Amino acid sequence: MDFWPLITRLGDSSLLAPVAAFVFCWLLYRGETAKAGLWAMLFGFSTALVVASKLAFMGWGIGISELNFTGISGHSMMAGAVLPTLAAQLFASRRASLAAAALAAGMAVLVGVSRLAINVHSPAEVYAGLTLGLGTSALFLGATRASLPAFQPALLLLVIALGVGQTATGVRAPTHQMLERIAAHLADRDRPFQRGQWAGQPDV
Repeated sequence: MDFWPLITRLGDSSLLAPVAAFVFCWLLYRGETAKAGLWAMLFGFSTALVVASKLAFMGWGIGISELNFTGISGHSMMAGAVLPTLAAQLFASRRASLAAAALAAGMAVLVGVSRLAINVHSPAEVYAGLTLGLGTSALFLGATRASLPAFQPALLLLVIALGVGQTATGVRAPTHQMLERIAAHLADRDRPFQRGQWAGQPDV
């Protein structure tokens, strides 16, 4: 299996959206209500920005043609937000948690690079996604001082098994196609804008 397509799957919403929900539920289960609420707010806000940027282009052709920017990279944002947050809860020690989060941030950058390598995003879109995602995890870990309840071994094995299964099977969430349909409906268009088309230009 090619390296970059395998890496890019680590940022797919079919894997990381459930993981983000798992982090929220785990914090609630451990009685960390305020931290769970903060995570939901930060992750939800970042996700909303990604969706809004994509709908703006798909529906109305709003983007930055000079940068070939058609929306924030969702894979890059998801990886940057979720992977460091998840990794920080692998260890009870704060120092070990921060080291794990830093390594996971490096993996998130690799996910961003993979989006460029397989030619599905422009550099501007990946930079925006990584900035938003890594900013989300950094804000969360900074606000909580990375003092988070460590996962129990059984739960950790479950998360790892789900991740391995997702990357091995290649199951992907149809989020892009769904957003295209929503954008076309909201903008009352027969079809959504595609990369290379911009507002004010004729459809091709």
